[in-house]
Amino acid sequence: MMKFEEKMNRLEEIVKMLENNEKDLDESLKLFEEGLKLSEDLDKQLQTYEEKINELTKNNE
Repeated sequence: MMKFEEKMNRLEEIVKMLENNEKDLDESLKLFEEGLKLSEDLDKQLQTYEEKINELTKNNE
């Protein structure tokens, strides 16, 4: 399983490739799909981190 930072780096790579039109249409579509999946995973992971931080700060009040 990829770490958060690794997922972010991969997503940044995908965005750069898509912005620069480095790939043909089929490959661009695959990259776009991969990027969407990474974005969803990152969002879920951030929500989990936020919940954990909220839980920890509530316990310290």
